[in-house]
Amino acid sequence: MKRYLFCKLSLGITLAFIFASCGDDDSPQLDDDSSISAFVFESLDPDVEGTISGTNITATVPNATDVTSLAPTITIADKAKVAPASGLAQDFSSPVKYMVTAEDASQSTYTVTVTVKDAPKLMASAVWEKTLANGGLPSWFTANGERDLAVSGTLLYVTNNNDKIQILSAADGSIQTSAGSGTGANKGFLDGKQNFASGNLRLANVGIDNNGVIVGSNLRVGDGTNPWNVYNWDSNTSNQELLFSYTPAQGVRMGDNMTIVGSVTGEGFIYAAGHGTRKIFRFGIAGGTVNTTPAEITLQNNDITALGNAPDVNPVSDASDANIIVTGTEIGLSEYTSAGVLVGTLPDALNAGDTAPLFAFALDVKPFELSNRKVIATTATDFTGGNNADGGWLYLIDYTDGWENLTNGNIIRMAFTPNGNIDTNLNGTGGVDVVVNNAGDQATVYAIISNFGIAAYNISFDNL
Repeated sequence: MKRYLFCKLSLGITLAFIFASCGDDDSPQLDDDSSISAFVFESLDPDVEGTISGTNITATVPNATDVTSLAPTITIADKAKVAPASGLAQDFSSPVKYMVTAEDASQSTYTVTVTVKDAPKLMASAVWEKTLANGGLPSWFTANGERDLAVSGTLLYVTNNNDKIQILSAADGSIQTSAGSGTGANKGFLDGKQNFASGNLRLANVGIDNNGVIVGSNLRVGDGTNPWNVYNWDSNTSNQELLFSYTPAQGVRMGDNMTIVGSVTGEGFIYAAGHGTRKIFRFGIAGGTVNTTPAEITLQNNDITALGNAPDVNPVSDASDANIIVTGTEIGLSEYTSAGVLVGTLPDALNAGDTAPLFAFALDVKPFELSNRKVIATTATDFTGGNNADGGWLYLIDYTDGWENLTNGNIIRMAFTPNGNIDTNLNGTGGVDVVVNNAGDQATVYAIISNFGIAAYNISFDNL
C-alpha cells in the first residue's frame, strides 16, 4: 500500500512538471531592446553621424546647414518602434526627443542635440616679410619700380626697376644668384630690355604659364600706333623673346596688369584689362600661336563708364567660359560672367574703415579655391591722403557664401606699412600670386607693393 502511494505521488509530481514546462513553451520571450544604435543625417554631404552616449545623441553639422528641416535615418531593433519615425524631417534648432518602444512595451527616451559649426575662418601667418611694417625693404628695391610678381616651383620672379626681373627664393625671399641670364652685377636677373625695349614702361608685369614659361609685358598708353608688347623667357636662364604685339586704340592703356592661363606654347589665354574702357581683352592661344585679335568682354554695368585706375582681371578657372574677377578704382572688386554680366560686388557697407581701400585702389587680384571654399587675394593701397599712396595691405577675402553676404568677418588684411607711414607709393602699384598645396587645404600667398615691401604668407581655414 505504501509503495502504491509513493508511486502515485511520484507520477503526479512528474506530470505537474511536464505540464508546467509545456506552459512555458507556449509563452515566448518578448524583445526588450529599446535602444538607438545609429542616428545619421544622410541628406548632408558627407553624412553626419550622431554620437550616442546613454540616451543623449549629439551631432555637429556644417556651417550654414538648415537645421529646421533635417530628416535623420535611425537604426533600432527589428521589432521596436521609434517616434518621431526614422526619415521624418524635424526642426533641430532646439533639442528633439525620440521615444523608442521595445516589443515588450518597455521604452527609452533619447534627446538629440544638433550643433551648427562656426563659420570657417581664414587664418594667415607670415612665412617671411620684407616690408616697411616688418623687416624693412630689400636693398634691391627702387623708387616705384617693383610692380608685380609670379611664383614657379622654388623661385619667385619680381619686376625690378621696370627693366628686369629679379629672381628670388620663394622660401625666404633671398636673391638667387645662381639663376638668371645676366652676368656679374646682373646675376640673379632676367633682362627685360635686352630686346624689344619699348613702351611707357619696358617691363611692368610678370606671370608664369603652366609649363614654367616666364611671361612679361610693358605698359602702353594707347595712341593707336605703338604696341603693347608681351615677352617670354623659356626658362630662368633664357634670353628675352617677343611673344606677340597688340596695338591698343587711342586712349586705351594696356598692361597695368596681365594674367596668363594655360600654356603659351600650347593652349591657353592671356587676359588684360583696358584702362579707359570697361572692356576686358582675352587673347586666345592655340598650338603655341597667339591670336592677336582678342575677344572683347564689355562689362554690362551701366553704373560705370570705365574700369578706372589699376584695373586687373583674373578668371576663377582655366575654362574659356570661366567667371572673371575684376578690379579698378571705378568698380572696386567684382565678379562677372565670361559674357560681362555682373555676378556680385563688394557690399557698400564695407566701403569704410579697414576695408575701404578695396574700393579705392585694389590692385592685382588672384582668385583661388582652398578647402573647397572660394578665396580672393588682392593688394590695395590708400590714396586718401593725397596723390601718393601712404598705406598698403594684402587682403584675403572668403566670398564662398555670396558677395551679398560678405562682412568684415570674411576679410583679413596683412599690413605692409606701419601706422603713420611717411613713405609713399607714387603709382599705388602691387602684385600677388598664390600656390595651393596638393591637398588643397593650405596656400602660400606672395605679395608685393611698390615702395612698401614684399612678403609671403601661409593661408588656411579654421573651423572646417
